[in-house]
Amino acid sequence: MEDSLNFDIPVRDRERPARRARAARSGRASADRPELQAGEPIDIYHWAAVALVTALMCAVLAYAAGTPGLSRAANVTSVVFGAMGCALLLAGIVRMLRSRLGHGRVA
Repeated sequence: MEDSLNFDIPVRDRERPARRARAARSGRASADRPELQAGEPIDIYHWAAVALVTALMCAVLAYAAGTPGLSRAANVTSVVFGAMGCALLLAGIVRMLRSRLGHGRVA
């Protein structure tokens, strides 16, 4: 019990505060910068999956809602996120097909 009340904790040196990442002058992303540059593609399939999972979560919430108003609101939200997820999924498929047709991979 006496060990739990020991407040003599060794203090480490103060770490340097995080600096904001800046764009490299050459236009290329530096190794320590995780943000996307303007020309980098966005993973559409990831965001489609996020939207579809959110739609599923809202549908479950609509089922479990206690009042008709909450149920309707969750259903509308589920439909909106489902539509956006499907639109993103179709956009990814169209982009993939355009790139294949542009490179001559599909006969």
